[in-house]
Amino acid sequence: MCGKLALLDRLLVRLKEAKHKVLIFSQMTRMLDILDYYLDEKGHHPCRLDGQVRQEVRQQQIADFNSKPETFVFLLSTRAGGLGINLTAADTVIIYDSDWNPHQDMQAMDRCHRIGQTKPVHVYRLATSQSVEGRMLAVAGNKLKLEKVVITKGNFRQESVPQKEAVKDEDVLELLKADESTLDDICQSCDVSDEDLARVLDRSDLTKTFDPSKTPPLPMKGPGWAVVQGGTSGSVLKSVE
Repeated sequence: MCGKLALLDRLLVRLKEAKHKVLIFSQMTRMLDILDYYLDEKGHHPCRLDGQVRQEVRQQQIADFNSKPETFVFLLSTRAGGLGINLTAADTVIIYDSDWNPHQDMQAMDRCHRIGQTKPVHVYRLATSQSVEGRMLAVAGNKLKLEKVVITKGNFRQESVPQKEAVKDEDVLELLKADESTLDDICQSCDVSDEDLARVLDRSDLTKTFDPSKTPPLPMKGPGWAVVQGGTSGSVLKSVE
């Protein structure tokens, strides 16, 4: 069993025990086939949505997931399941494999960040250390950084300004310098311990009753995982194999 599937199995056991509902996104329908078979064998019996699912079946799957407590996993292809559906019954998103275009993954995450969502949402992104996925995530991150710089410099402001400040070549070059050692530092090649997994899955810091004096804050990274984005928008877990 590969490291990502092994970690997914551990995640789902704990998420089901805590009565969370989960969306799992993958780029490839072949990977969805594997996950569908594996999860069915484990007794999870997931719903599924990809480009080959008929419209009437799609609507029934969405209705079942949103209304039936026993249905807690929904498998979706990132492109087909990333737009036009509302799955606010879910409070957890797992990106099993990432897209070169970071906005595709962000659209997928938004399936449960919709009007009607009443619970904090956590996002976990699985990635394999020392593989093409590390480079893919670096490129996607640089795209988002470059976009932020362009917007910050005023190129997308609606108000009238005397003169727009151009994005300097040095700014772009600095952003696109890929530091491979940083990737290895963030995602250390080892298993995530049960203790760390429990801490990453913990959502008590997002509740009103949270007492920071009794529970130390989650660090930004640990062996096999890293928090990419914290706060109310959730966090991202990177797994390594």
